[in-house]
Amino acid sequence: MQILASLTTSPAARWKETDRRGRVAKGLAADLVVLDADPAEGAANFATVRCTIRGGRLIHHPQDPAP
Repeated sequence: MQILASLTTSPAARWKETDRRGRVAKGLAADLVVLDADPAEGAANFATVRCTIRGGRLIHHPQDPAP
């Protein structure tokens, strides 16, 4: 949880932008990284990126593996 906070709420608080970013809520700026695995179960799960959304647009989505 500390790693996640260091990437989200902590920087927003440090730069006094909690009214604009740092969490997922209606009306806030949000860039999202969707993971395939729970990072609470191991920090290596931060590397299991399913997709990335920036400014409301999908900017990264790995191709599905070939069958």
